[in-house]
Amino acid sequence: MTKIYYVRHGQTDYNVKNIWAGSSNAKLTKEGKKQAQKTGEELKDVKFDVAFVSPLKRARKTFKYINKFHHLKPNVDERIKERNFGKLEGTPAGETSPVSKQNMYNYDLNDDFGLGVEKIQDTNARVVNFIEYVLKNYEGKEVLVVAHGAIGRHFDAYFNGLPENHIMLKGPKNAECIIYKK
Repeated sequence: MTKIYYVRHGQTDYNVKNIWAGSSNAKLTKEGKKQAQKTGEELKDVKFDVAFVSPLKRARKTFKYINKFHHLKPNVDERIKERNFGKLEGTPAGETSPVSKQNMYNYDLNDDFGLGVEKIQDTNARVVNFIEYVLKNYEGKEVLVVAHGAIGRHFDAYFNGLPENHIMLKGPKNAECIIYKK
């Protein structure tokens, strides 16, 4: 059985301000650094066989805090890079956003919303490709993955099935570790 330890990056300035971050390089806040350190402490006794990390700075920085206890070589993988939110990146994600979070994560909408947003099915395809690669090539291993909230929604959908309404609202909290087994 393969165990994937999925960790979302620590809190960023964009998270605090409720801004679409996407492929932008948002920075960890002081709280985000503390969260990453705490997650590192919680995972210090896990004997990871391999680690994968998103190329974005917030994920790589979170990985460094966790890796303090492991000394793993990170495999940087574009397939787990945060979903590109197009022209929404750097803009408020709340009530004033032209796209609601509910619509952004509605799997039945195959739409870029006229804003260059990466379509959810395209994000899902690359994330599923990554998950199946890991399951095939690291069978029976302990795998660390450090990535993002939207990517975590796709992990949740893969391992638990899409919800009946096909809206992928369940994502990990900042620096939360979710363990998937298969």
